[in-house]
Amino acid sequence: MTDKIKPMSFIPRFFGAFGQFFKFMASGDYAARCKAAGQGQLFSFEAEPKVITETVEVIREVEVAAPTLDTVNADGAHQLLQLLQQEARFIDFIQESIDDYSDADVGAASRQIHSGCAKVMKQHFTIDTVHSASESSRVEVPSDYDAKQLKLEGRVEGTGPYSGTLVHPGWKVTETRLPKVTNTDNLTVLAPAEIEV
Repeated sequence: MTDKIKPMSFIPRFFGAFGQFFKFMASGDYAARCKAAGQGQLFSFEAEPKVITETVEVIREVEVAAPTLDTVNADGAHQLLQLLQQEARFIDFIQESIDDYSDADVGAASRQIHSGCAKVMKQHFTIDTVHSASESSRVEVPSDYDAKQLKLEGRVEGTGPYSGTLVHPGWKVTETRLPKVTNTDNLTVLAPAEIEV
């Protein structure tokens, strides 16, 4: 019997959706898998399990621990949510169920939201790729590589240097231009209630 999955709260859903948006835009393979999942197609891990008789030895796994913050400043996150709501009505879209809408309706709405989100990103951030090579090209990784910027996948043997195929160039923020605010009391109000009188 499958355990019931606990619903996620808004903030993890927002950042998850935000990250998935860029992953969807950056990788054609990932976008195709998402489309297939949306159409109800089963992936290999959902199909009838097969008995694995081959033994695979993992030489070494490179894992990077998530950063630990002593304090959390939510003002910047609230400010970004406000900007996305103002320009793209992002929160309206995320909070509303799209189950009853056709793919064409969702696609039309997504085009407008994409335009607004892109405007916010261009106005307030400078974003560049982590790796300058093009996707699917062969790249060399030195033994003293920065594990926060480069993620090695597959079988990682020895201490390097390594060579492999670039699956995704990664993203990094090189400049942030969020408006400076002096009063942060109302940043949790992402959009005021609108009343016509």
